[in-house]
Amino acid sequence: MALVKRIGWALVGIAIGVCGASALSASGGVLQERPQPRLVALMRGDRIDGYNAYFIKDTKTGGCWLSIRSGNADGPVSLAPAPAASCEQ
Repeated sequence: MALVKRIGWALVGIAIGVCGASALSASGGVLQERPQPRLVALMRGDRIDGYNAYFIKDTKTGGCWLSIRSGNADGPVSLAPAPAASCEQ
């Protein structure tokens, strides 16, 4: 009797596992949209005297900044506010 009881519980466990796995695999097929980047760099103009100038747009607040980067520097050299119309595409 104990053996039949154990086999019964094992079958119940297998049935629960199969049902749970099929439910999880069905809900896992939903694809989520990729989040939009918050900061977008917009290249404008030419390279002047070894400096690159570009605008950075904040898509969440609508802010716009002018960034000037030197050819030798690892990061932005200068960052200044710019009119919102400068970042319009």
